[in-house]
Amino acid sequence: MELLITNIQRTSFHDGPGIRTTVFLKGCSLRCFWCHNPETLHMGSVLRYVDSRCIHCGMCTAVCREISGLDSLYSPEDLVKYAGSQKTCAECIRCTNLCPAGAITFTGRKYGADELIPLLLADRDYYAGSGGGVTFSGGEPLLQAEGLSYVMDRLKAEGISIAVDTAGNVPWEAFQKVLKKTDLFLFDIKTADSKLHRKVTGSPNGIILENLGKLYRAGAAVRIRIPLIPGVNTSPKEQEKISEILYAYPGVEEVELLPFHRTALSKYRQLGMEYQAAGLEPPDSLTLQQIERDMKQRLSVPVICRGL
Repeated sequence: MELLITNIQRTSFHDGPGIRTTVFLKGCSLRCFWCHNPETLHMGSVLRYVDSRCIHCGMCTAVCREISGLDSLYSPEDLVKYAGSQKTCAECIRCTNLCPAGAITFTGRKYGADELIPLLLADRDYYAGSGGGVTFSGGEPLLQAEGLSYVMDRLKAEGISIAVDTAGNVPWEAFQKVLKKTDLFLFDIKTADSKLHRKVTGSPNGIILENLGKLYRAGAAVRIRIPLIPGVNTSPKEQEKISEILYAYPGVEEVELLPFHRTALSKYRQLGMEYQAAGLEPPDSLTLQQIERDMKQRLSVPVICRGL
């Protein structure tokens, strides 16, 4: 049983309680224009070029010209664009194997459970001492629910606490595969209005809110996460609507407010992708304080803004 993973981040402090290892899985059913992890969007591997590492030896472009028969591939940026249009490109990977500086790589690698589990158990002493564990994030980790369930069984047998960071835009059957094995769900709420949600993420939010209700009624531990995106959900009206939805779930553990930032810009450049949120300014501290204060007044659960 394999999982397609982009990154395994050890010593993480923001993806659940305690010290954690966060595993970023490939694939997502939403297309949020501000996405901070664009390398996880597609299930297939994507070529990534980090120009600061490049020594301009030309080995990657030479081998790609030889294999593809295209004389137009003369820069790593050309290779990134070409790879994006070729489904079989990731099956070759000769350009990445030849790169002596690690400047050109594929984002996404399959891990079998026997390889992955020892990596996730490496920091088990830190988990135990801090109340931490392993968090599966993405992308949308529940798009790989079958393989994820198997890996979670192996971790639970070792006594490891597990969190799942989800946008909720998957069939309920995916939740059922991991429900009894998950100690905490980190559940995203982006907008209250379904039409607005479709506009900014590509999908309405009906199934998301349905799944939140089902998780709550099933007695799951849930922590709500709200990315604060200027022009999308930072207005008083939208914040009030989100609060009205969350008011129905007084048993959620916490509401986390996550302010937008532009640190993903370099990733988009490396992947040859357009960053549609490049012109957005992060919300200022006064706006964040007001949103946090208003939500605390409306809800009976803890509310914390991670940007303050």
